[in-house]
Amino acid sequence: MNYKRLGELRTEVGDRRFAMQITDDIRSGKFPVAEASLKGLWEACGSPHLTEWNDVEAGTIVEENIAEAPGPSFFPTITGSLINKVVQDAYMLDPGVGMQVVQVIDSAQKDDTIVGVSADDELMEIEPGNPYPEGMMGEKYHKIRNRKWGRMISLTEETVKFDQTGQLARRAANIGSRARSKQEEIIFDAVLGLVTTGAYASWRPAGTATTLYSDTSNDPYTSGTLDNNITETLADETDIDAAMVKLGAMTDEQGRYIAANPDTLLVGVALRATAQKLVGSSASLVSEKNAGVINIWQGLTAHSSPWVDAGLSALYWLFGEFKKQFVYTQVFPLQVRQMKAGADAQFNRDVALAWRVRFMGGCGAVSNRYVIRSTGAG
Repeated sequence: MNYKRLGELRTEVGDRRFAMQITDDIRSGKFPVAEASLKGLWEACGSPHLTEWNDVEAGTIVEENIAEAPGPSFFPTITGSLINKVVQDAYMLDPGVGMQVVQVIDSAQKDDTIVGVSADDELMEIEPGNPYPEGMMGEKYHKIRNRKWGRMISLTEETVKFDQTGQLARRAANIGSRARSKQEEIIFDAVLGLVTTGAYASWRPAGTATTLYSDTSNDPYTSGTLDNNITETLADETDIDAAMVKLGAMTDEQGRYIAANPDTLLVGVALRATAQKLVGSSASLVSEKNAGVINIWQGLTAHSSPWVDAGLSALYWLFGEFKKQFVYTQVFPLQVRQMKAGADAQFNRDVALAWRVRFMGGCGAVSNRYVIRSTGAG
């Protein structure tokens, strides 16, 4: 990157156009972030004082912002876009599994309420001349508690003047990666049924923490109990058949059988090869079967995650329609926000710029009927 040429470009087109072009190039990927030099950018911007900037949100730049910003304030905007790019790229580098097994809905509450409807609409025999009875509608709900997670990234005067760009970029990338990991942890705490008490329980029907997976799983909206827990070791399609039998026995609040359309097999890393063979092979994996017998479970989606091994054990596996059972409530996605100029940290620690990286959300079950969990114990 020729930063001398960048300085000449700023002189040619003016501060406003220069800032907009560089920021757009960072967002689009034209600017080589991996080769960026904070010192080079700082010098290209005219080597401004490092404590005389207004607050500009990282990653966002519009013509009006730059037009109203006095003097060298476009430098933190460009730097903020650079940090935002590094954080978001690291976050997206590993898409994880969590977001693929939950339904994402927007939230605006600390403790969100997912409302459903319990309908008494069973058809009844009508005697000649008698009126048709109207079904009653009752409300049911599940609670999901949202939490905010974040970290600060600081840019000191020394980081700029000594051109320690690599260190800052590495830290920003680590924080982006950790944000994805934390989000995966939140989701798998719910999906695996790891939290059974308190406000952050995996399942809170009617606001009460309840064990999600059990031979006698208790739905407060149903008079009886449901069995969504098995022990089959995952080896061939007969084990998935056992889970399907459990799904086929599931009923709604009125005791009627639900339509089960399982589409996902979730395992730990230890069972990844087995799961891929089960969903990818057209032929049966059962050793007693004759060659050419079709595997009916071919085409399922198989996901593997180390959170299964770590949270439960290498033997556990889950099967069902995950997005019907689990919801991720998102207050706001991963954000990079710039600290307001003049904060105490600028004076106390020679911080020229700082950004907070944060997201807020929660995850929980809204049913116990659509996913079967196996301990794999056999």
